[in-house]
Amino acid sequence: MQQLRTVKVGDVCERVRNCNPAIDVEESLFTYIDIASVDKDLKAIIGENKIRGLDAPSRARQVVKTNDVLVSTVRPNLNGVAFVKPTYDGAIASTGFCVLRPDQKHLSPTYLYYWVQSKAFVDEMVKKATGANYPAVSDSIVKNERIPLFDLDTQRHIAAVLDRVDALRQKDRQLLAYYEQLPQAVFLEMFGDPVRNEKGWERGKIRDLITEAKYGTSKPAEMGGTYPYLRMNNITYTGRWDLSDLKYINLDEKEEAKYLAEKGDLLFNRTNSRELVGKTAVYHFDYPMAIAGYLVKAKTNARAVPEYISAYLNSKHGKGILLNMCKSIIGMANINAQEFQDIAIPIPPVELQREFAEIVHHAEMHVQKVNEQLTASESLFQSLLHEYFGRKA
Repeated sequence: MQQLRTVKVGDVCERVRNCNPAIDVEESLFTYIDIASVDKDLKAIIGENKIRGLDAPSRARQVVKTNDVLVSTVRPNLNGVAFVKPTYDGAIASTGFCVLRPDQKHLSPTYLYYWVQSKAFVDEMVKKATGANYPAVSDSIVKNERIPLFDLDTQRHIAAVLDRVDALRQKDRQLLAYYEQLPQAVFLEMFGDPVRNEKGWERGKIRDLITEAKYGTSKPAEMGGTYPYLRMNNITYTGRWDLSDLKYINLDEKEEAKYLAEKGDLLFNRTNSRELVGKTAVYHFDYPMAIAGYLVKAKTNARAVPEYISAYLNSKHGKGILLNMCKSIIGMANINAQEFQDIAIPIPPVELQREFAEIVHHAEMHVQKVNEQLTASESLFQSLLHEYFGRKA
C-alpha cells in the first residue's frame, strides 16, 4: 500500500448550508433527522420526523445531501454515525450532528463513512469530549481530526472491501433478528391472539400450571464464589439470556437446594423498573447457577411446558398485563410470587405446547450458530478497520 498521508478531514470536505425552516419552509412539511433517527448499531438513518416549518425545533438547521456523512457530536462513545442516502437528500439535520460533505475530487464518501466508524476515530472523539453527564465534542474537533488520505482509487478499493464485509455482518444481523423473533411469530400462529382466544382454549392462572414458585437468595456476591449468580440484568426484555456480566456466589448444601436453577426452570424477574419488571426466561443450561432475590424460580407441572409460559409473558399481551399490574416502590416496580401465580393465562393442550417448545429449541440452536457467524464477521470488519485506519502517519 502507498505511503500513508493524513490531512484534517475538514480540509477535504465542503461547506454545509444552514437554514431556518420557520422562514424557509413555513407551513410546508420537511424531513427532520435528529439524534434518535440514527441507529447506533446499524450506523444508518432508520427514522425520521415530518415537521411543519413553523414548528421546527431550534436545532433543525443543517440541509443534508446524498453522500453526506453524519457524525453525532453527543456521547461520541456510542458512535452515532450514518450515511445520507438519496432518500434523505434535502432533509434537515439536527445541529447535534457534524455533517461531513466530502469533496469527491479528493475523498470517497464511502471511505469517509467507514473511517468515522474506526476505533482510532472514536477513541480520539471520546478523549476530546467535554461534559461529565452529557459528553460532547464540537464540529471543529471532528473536522480537525486527521484522516489517512490515499489516492481515490485506493480509497475506493478499501471502501469496496469494507462494503463486502459489512454486507456479510448485516446479513448475519438480519438472520439473527429473524430467529430471535421466530418464537413469538410461531406462538401467535399456534395459539392465536391471547386476548380474543379465538381457538377457545381453557382459561386459568399460572398457578394451575406450576408446582412451586420460590424467591432467589438475597446474599451478596462474593469474590471467588463457586456458582454463577443470575441477576435481573441477565434476562433481556425479550426473554433471552445475557451472561456478559456475571457475578459469583457461594452456597451451603441447604441453600443449593433452594437457590440453584435447574434446566427447565422458569425464571421471572419480579422487581425492576416499571417497563422491565416481569422479564421471563427458561433456564436451559446444563450446569447450575444461583438466582438472586429479584428473581422467582418456578417449575411447571404436567399441564404445561416452561417455554409456553415464557412466550406468553414476553408477548405484547403479556407485557401489557405485567405493566398494568406492577406496583411501584421507591422508583422500582414489583410483582410478588403470589401475584405472578395469579396471572390469567390460556391453557392449550400440553402436546401442542411441547410442539411449540421444540420449535423454540431449534430456533435457539440457530440463534447460537448465527451469533457465532456474526461474531466472526464483526471481528473481520473491525480488524479491517484497524488495518486501514488504525495506523499513524
